[in-house]
Amino acid sequence: MNKKENACPVCCTIGQPVENVTVRHLVKKELMLSVDDNSYWLCLDEDCDVAYYTETKAMFRKDDLKVPLWFKRDADPKYACYCNEITEEQVIETVVNTGIDSMKDIINAIKSKANAQCRVRNPAGKCCTKAFNEAIEKGKDIRDN
Repeated sequence: MNKKENACPVCCTIGQPVENVTVRHLVKKELMLSVDDNSYWLCLDEDCDVAYYTETKAMFRKDDLKVPLWFKRDADPKYACYCNEITEEQVIETVVNTGIDSMKDIINAIKSKANAQCRVRNPAGKCCTKAFNEAIEKGKDIRDN
């Protein structure tokens, strides 16, 4: 498959590959049977309404998901960690108010028991480390200025 073929059918942004097991776990219950064995891509455009799509142009929109996509402009809440349901706001507040600035320590400060099921809880199907660390940096910027 070439890059043009894995572009979002609405905004033409090149997507990120995602396993269909991830899509199946995150679409609303009434849409689960619509998820087939095709390859899926996550639309990374922050303004596009599309969440997942296939090379056959089948797609699921943001409203078809059980969770908001953290990188979409209108995400509410904006999760830094889907597995532990920790929002970007909670990460920033923890960094600012406690000085804690490591992912592990922040998760332990907010949740009594950490949960890791990234493949089926995170819309990208992988660990949220990058988004979590971006939230930590925002908190450090606020704390240090």
